[in-house]
Amino acid sequence: MGGRFCYRCGISEEEGGPLIDGLCQVCFRKENPLLLLEDEINTELCQNCGSYRKHGAWVDPETYELEDLIFEVADSALLEALERALEGKVKHYEILSMDELDGIEGLSVGEAVVAFEPVNWHIEYFPAVVTYKVRLKARIHGLQRELHDERKHVTVYVRQTICPRCSRFLGGYFEAILQVRADGRPLTGDERKEVEGIVSRKVDEIMRKDRMGFIQDTIEKAEGLDFYMGSKGSARKLAQAIRDRFGGTIHEAYELVGVDRQTSREVYRTSISVRIPRFQRGDVVSDRQGKIYIVEHVDGRGIELRNLETQKNERMDWKTAKRDDLREIEYEREEAMVTSIGRDEVQFMNMKTYETFEMKKPNVELEEGEVYVLIRVGSGRYVKGEQDSE
Repeated sequence: MGGRFCYRCGISEEEGGPLIDGLCQVCFRKENPLLLLEDEINTELCQNCGSYRKHGAWVDPETYELEDLIFEVADSALLEALERALEGKVKHYEILSMDELDGIEGLSVGEAVVAFEPVNWHIEYFPAVVTYKVRLKARIHGLQRELHDERKHVTVYVRQTICPRCSRFLGGYFEAILQVRADGRPLTGDERKEVEGIVSRKVDEIMRKDRMGFIQDTIEKAEGLDFYMGSKGSARKLAQAIRDRFGGTIHEAYELVGVDRQTSREVYRTSISVRIPRFQRGDVVSDRQGKIYIVEHVDGRGIELRNLETQKNERMDWKTAKRDDLREIEYEREEAMVTSIGRDEVQFMNMKTYETFEMKKPNVELEEGEVYVLIRVGSGRYVKGEQDSE
């Protein structure tokens, strides 16, 4: 062993420890530094939304408190630089506190531990500046007797800018128009409120994954609502959420709006239309067999109906409703008092004209002296419900 010497410093292997690639222990560590960080790192923070660059993409912050946000951005930039510095040199690294790192004496080959802490900063104005003390311990060769133990000071500059999303938003950019309509009628006030609630909740969820999923503008029209969306994908997801609640159909149309200057590709704007069913609670409808129903509930899966002949509730999915040609029908509404109840017939008196008439006893409990709402379709009459329930 005594015959081998470190080619860099000349120390013998007996004195300098086992040679690694012809180098003594100290020279091997010096010739193979790991903490190759630049003295200064620049990163960007969007002054409008607080997002920042991370691995080449813009991400939303975990906090919006300015002081904490600046340190979050600076920490992220330092960690990203560390990751690049250690890539291909170690198999695994772990971030520890300075105290924890002090106690590390042994590591497996390919392992590293890193600690960093801010030692000086000013964040009163931009660019904000945070200076870190960084320390690393690592073992990268099986013959190493002592760990790499490297220290460095790194300054991170956090500069303000406008992220692409905010730049487009502030410039009035939109990629798709989501149009919400009802089939053959305007949206009701309750439907408008419910649609807006669905959109508000769903956009928050979408924007966690799609930063362009913002709503540029909302336009209320007599017939419905238009949402100007930052991305086609977000508009499609909102359309699906609305259809899941109300049912209906979704259609897309495309309009050529220009040519991208960078790629020379044609740019299209998408209109996505959700048309919810015309049926509403309280509508009187009929199917192809002539059965008369009153609509009790409408949702994305189908429609719940009360058969006015049997007074029993029935459920139809939208496919069945279309197949059975379910449609609104004309009817008259009248209020009438029960004057007598026989075994098979019931006598009523119209509360406006005082005309009395008989009808077949319906499959619903009636009380003499009570006023009920009747539905008149052609020559047939059906009990809709008690007057006080209307």
